[in-house]
Amino acid sequence: MTSFSSIFERMQGTAKLRAQAQAAFDGGRPAEAVRLWRILARRRDPEALCLLGRSYAQGLGVIRNMPEAVAWMRKAAELDHADAQHFLGQIYSNGLGTVRDFCDPMRLYGRNKQDETGEQGVRDNQALLYPAGIDVEKNEVEAVLWLERASKNGQIYAQLELAQRYIYGEGVEKNVEHGFHLLRESAKGGCTKAHLALGRFFLAGNLIERDTAAGMEHLRAAAELGNAEAAGELGILLSSGTNGPVDLVEAVKWFQQAANGNHALSQVNLANLYLRGQGVPQDYRKAAELYRKAVKKSANPLAQWRLGSLCEAGLGVEQDAFEASEWYHKAADQGFARAQFSLGALYLRGFGVARSDTLAAEWFQKAAAGGHCKASLNLALMHARGRLGPPDTAKAQEWLLHARANAGAEDMEQVEHVEKLLGLAKPQPLPSSP
Repeated sequence: MTSFSSIFERMQGTAKLRAQAQAAFDGGRPAEAVRLWRILARRRDPEALCLLGRSYAQGLGVIRNMPEAVAWMRKAAELDHADAQHFLGQIYSNGLGTVRDFCDPMRLYGRNKQDETGEQGVRDNQALLYPAGIDVEKNEVEAVLWLERASKNGQIYAQLELAQRYIYGEGVEKNVEHGFHLLRESAKGGCTKAHLALGRFFLAGNLIERDTAAGMEHLRAAAELGNAEAAGELGILLSSGTNGPVDLVEAVKWFQQAANGNHALSQVNLANLYLRGQGVPQDYRKAAELYRKAVKKSANPLAQWRLGSLCEAGLGVEQDAFEASEWYHKAADQGFARAQFSLGALYLRGFGVARSDTLAAEWFQKAAAGGHCKASLNLALMHARGRLGPPDTAKAQEWLLHARANAGAEDMEQVEHVEKLLGLAKPQPLPSSP
């Protein structure tokens, strides 16, 4: 019979091995950590079993091998290790040995198409990573079994995954009420993505009664826990006055937090506030810095156009018409009408590019097709003055009519000015078809 002292000595030895393994891993010696975890695994230590599984899944200290990872994780999961149970749930949900991120709150709010997520490309490359014979096949029954066990053990990401399944009826019988219960439990456990998903649901009134106060509360909770996406959305709501009064000072705070987290859209939104001096002192240099950070992370056409505008005018940056034309081109090629107009204006003046009425007109036409009133006015002037061939009053009238159709209240004075400048009567709408 094992004495109490020997059990105590064994416990002391286990704690020491755990500390040594962690020190080896933290010190960049994963193979040594794996060796020590194997010793602990023989003692049926759940954490060591789970860490061995992660080592095989990630190829740290051992050759990457997903079936081996699953075998170790199963041993840990059967000893009620919640993270191992969640790992198995993810593995069997996806199959093919890849752990997909089921914690994306957008899957709870509005699911993306396969080609938009890029998952097809992942599958195309799996043949290179997992040769025939070592794949882990998808198994929804096993997936749900392990996710349920992990969820009951308080694993917040398993609760998040199961919430989606119950809300949308994916692999389980649809039960929206239970899905939201799991989502709340996940949020209570500190899952920022669960808070974000709940915030979106409450604000949209999607599958749950609309509650703006609760929605804002969940977004704020996620933001305070460091979720950049939630901070960015909170900034948008506060700066726009949606679901409450405008508070630009607090909006700046959340945009700044999200921007610090490299959230590109928040960098753009914060730059816009610096550009206009809203909630912060006007600072063109700071705006330009933020736009540059944003365009490095995403091809945001608004940020590209704004950056081009600053380069063209020399605001916050050294004036550089050529760089302006490059940023305008990037945004214009994405169909951004304001950039198409700005690029057309550069060609019209020969500023930063070789002067070309033809290219100017081409970009103005693209902008006009996107509803840009001033682009239509420029085309009217060019046709009336013979910049695109012989003067053509009919074409000028046609573009004036197009300008009026797309004019906002702020554009009408300029529309009327061009009409007087060209000596043309206010164009009449074309007769409707019989």
